Amino acid sequence: MANNIDKFLHDLKISGTAEKTLKDYSRFLKNIDKVKSLEKWDKTDVNRYIMDKQNECLTGTVEISKIKLKRFFAWAGKSELVNHLNISIPADKLGRSVPAG
Repeated sequence: MANNIDKFLHDLKISGTAEKTLKDYSRFLKNIDKVKSLEKWDKTDVNRYIMDKQNECLTGTVEISKIKLKRFFAWAGKSELVNHLNISIPADKLGRSVPAG
């Protein structure tokens, strides 16, 4: 799937994604692809990965992992593997302004 990862990164770059973000996606996807090819992942693999992350990492890291998985698998035409993942990061944690109120 490394070739698909490179194609995905190329598409992100063309769409104007920041270089730092491209590096983050590259490292993330290539690391998990080493354990099991993303081409062979199913919904069970996604769930197992997220549960492992929940036990090891802070909530923000888990949510960012979900975003990356959702974006990649949607691009790869396998959104059914990640449609069930809910993302819950407050906007202020993403570096975006939150309206005062």
